[in-house]
Amino acid sequence: MLGKRGLINKIREKHGRKVILTGALAAMLMVGGASAYFTDTEAKDNTWTVGSVDLQLIEEAYDKAPDERVNITPNKKLSKDPLIKNTGSNDAFVFMKFTVPKADVKVASEDGRNIQSGMQELFSYIIDSNWTQISKEETSTGNTYVYAYGTASECTKLKPNASTSVIFKDSKIKFKNVIEGQGLEHKTLELPVEAYAIQTNDITEAGHTDPASVWAVLNGEVEE
Repeated sequence: MLGKRGLINKIREKHGRKVILTGALAAMLMVGGASAYFTDTEAKDNTWTVGSVDLQLIEEAYDKAPDERVNITPNKKLSKDPLIKNTGSNDAFVFMKFTVPKADVKVASEDGRNIQSGMQELFSYIIDSNWTQISKEETSTGNTYVYAYGTASECTKLKPNASTSVIFKDSKIKFKNVIEGQGLEHKTLELPVEAYAIQTNDITEAGHTDPASVWAVLNGEVEE
């Protein structure tokens, strides 16, 4: 049997062991709470540069021949050389629109043997093969044409700094052989030209690049 002193020592020994165990457990918890983890992170800047679609309508021969456009005579060949240059940073599809004046007149053939009467265009011309007609709108004063640079099925991409061919073959148009005395003397005739350009990608949801589809989108943007 343990004496009173032995019992006290036994109790102290037991409680001392409990204190040691409790202290060790607390230390383990503290070590666990301060544990380090292997981690990593990374960031990347995503940047895009916005492009541009710009064009220049050029008529060098026409601009250099102002005297040629005064007092013109029947069958006169005139310089008319509009072309489009891509001055932007992106590829572009391009179109040209021009209006040919017309009048109700009598026009003789070049040899003078045949005469054609009625409302007709006052200039004749040949379109360069690199261009395709998209539309024609007739009014009482002139016919307006829209041409695409390309074929009937595919617009031609115009690269930056590249130029189209001149739309009129040989860079010429000809005043028709109008018979005199029909009111055209001293009258100013105009053949205005307009140029249009649009990006080559993401134009339609279906990805169409034929002139008719592309012009429908471009024309809608212009009208808005």
